[in-house]
Amino acid sequence: MKITINNIALLNRATNMVLKGYDLPQSLQISAMIEALQFKLMNGTAHFIYRKTNGELREAFGTLLPKVLTNNMNGFGVLRRYYNCQAYFDIEQQEWRSFRYENLITIL
Repeated sequence: MKITINNIALLNRATNMVLKGYDLPQSLQISAMIEALQFKLMNGTAHFIYRKTNGELREAFGTLLPKVLTNNMNGFGVLRRYYNCQAYFDIEQQEWRSFRYENLITIL
């Protein structure tokens, strides 16, 4: 299977970050990391670090595998990406979590 990057989503995400005041190279780098993270989440477990809203760093293990999510679906029908957030199912806490795109630090 050929792996491709969704260039339109990447550019839209970077544009939104530039409008918030981030510089273009940093915005493109974070957008590319989000694409890589989404790929890892949909194909298994991802290990990553992001900054919480209170400033703390959070190390997380998450997934978006369909077999895990079928028993854990909830929500109000509004996708997190409309709020510039990445949602994931936290494997350690067995709960849904999300973070803003610009708060992603690294993927381990």
